[in-house]
Amino acid sequence: MALPDSPREDRRATVPLDLSVLLVAVIWGSSYVVMQDVGESVSAASFLALRFMTALPVIVLIAARTLPHISRSEVVSGAFFGSLLYGILILETVGVKHTSAANSGFLITVSVVLIPVLERVISRRRQAAMVYAATVTALVGCGLLVLEGGLHPQSGDLIILGAALVRATQITLFGRQSGVTGKQSLSNLTLVEFLVVCLLASITSAFTSTPVWEASGAVSGQNWLLIAYLGVLGTSYAFFVQLRAARLSSSTRVGLILATEPLFAAVFAVLAAGEGIGLIQGIGGALIVLAAIVGRHFEGRNKAEPVEQDTGASAEQSTEVATSGRYTS
Repeated sequence: MALPDSPREDRRATVPLDLSVLLVAVIWGSSYVVMQDVGESVSAASFLALRFMTALPVIVLIAARTLPHISRSEVVSGAFFGSLLYGILILETVGVKHTSAANSGFLITVSVVLIPVLERVISRRRQAAMVYAATVTALVGCGLLVLEGGLHPQSGDLIILGAALVRATQITLFGRQSGVTGKQSLSNLTLVEFLVVCLLASITSAFTSTPVWEASGAVSGQNWLLIAYLGVLGTSYAFFVQLRAARLSSSTRVGLILATEPLFAAVFAVLAAGEGIGLIQGIGGALIVLAAIVGRHFEGRNKAEPVEQDTGASAEQSTEVATSGRYTS
């Protein structure tokens, strides 16, 4: 009879998986600098449309087996959450133009600790006291970032906070529909979401100075590489890794690793964009990251309302909820 694997062997087996999730955090951390660079010559809507055009072929391949059986409910749910996803991304893409890449990375993470508050209001689901303490800590950190330059916050900071609020709402609503979405194919849902984002971004771009059909021909080779980088790696690859990681590991583990994204955003902001990080900004960002990690660790630990284990089809659904829906950064 074979002996069970030792804990050390189990840890070794999860190292490649953890590293793949960490790579997603690195890619997302770099996305803010990339959006700033491409945004200098392409409108936010055209950028989104082109990015998702490069992401779609990969998602089509991933959904190849389930796509022939796509249901009406998957189309409806995908269209609804795709519209929210577009709202998050357009706010992010516009906001990062009017603030620092480091601030963008820190502030978007506030959505992680806003979710328990929204769940308390919308779903009447209580969390452990430490989760709410983490929320307050994140808001203090947010205040330090936004008011670092005085009582006149940058418009981009407020726009990114709006994106964080929409993202927290999207995740809360997705979790509230777990009874329905847990029976649906996440691959099909994601494909519909991506199509909706691409369509809405293309329509919106028609009202800008560089509609997508003009931008596609005017984009430089370097910007095309950056767009494809975020589309293929920052969107499609990130989705695939999250789905695989949640199946083989746990949604909480994935979420904790992804909480390092703001740290990488700060690193890229300093090294690639030449931004400086002041003391107050550093303290505020650190408080947000700490709050996200603590909140993720204690989420669902309320003894009065234990969380059920994810199994079967619900493992896919837990991926999007636990990782903040961010195959999109």
